[in-house]
Amino acid sequence: MSNENSAKNIILNALVKKNPILVSGMVIAPVVVTANTFLSAATLALTFSVITFFTLVVSSFVPKRIVYTVRIILYTLIGALVYVPSVIILNSVIPGEISKMGIFFPLLITNSLIISRSETIFFRESKGQMILDIVFCIIGYDAAVLLYGLIREVLSAGTAGGKMLGMPYVFSALEYPFGGFILLGAAAALFRFIFMTVKRAGQK
Repeated sequence: MSNENSAKNIILNALVKKNPILVSGMVIAPVVVTANTFLSAATLALTFSVITFFTLVVSSFVPKRIVYTVRIILYTLIGALVYVPSVIILNSVIPGEISKMGIFFPLLITNSLIISRSETIFFRESKGQMILDIVFCIIGYDAAVLLYGLIREVLSAGTAGGKMLGMPYVFSALEYPFGGFILLGAAAALFRFIFMTVKRAGQK
């Protein structure tokens, strides 16, 4: 295994260097619209993980000799097939939460990890590297979503997981999508600043 494709580099890229939200800016619409509490963020993380993992793994068996445009359509169809049992199972695990996501739940079958990274990154790797990369990309996404949802809930409602914290001030605007965009943008900028600072320090 080359240094570029070593397990350590794959994990580091997935979690930090190419984090789907904080660095790549991928799949952010569901985050800013639905993840305004820790519970809603956990719901998004769970649904994203299930749909993305199984769709990518099954899609990896689509023959590469098929025309690119047709392959992308097939990936979406596979995502739709994964979506149906996912709805049934997740509704039994977290009843009522899926419906709160509205249109953003079915739209997860066309998220950019499936449509973009599948062809450019995942399906160019060996099966073992691909599984490792997918799993840690999902973990990176989930960690960012959960932390973001918790911070957003604390700042906008003064609660954490629904429990009152006794905050002296709250910023209720952060509960809405425009406030979510501002908070996510600030978080991504801070994340990149910290990453680049650590990187420069390591090069000295």
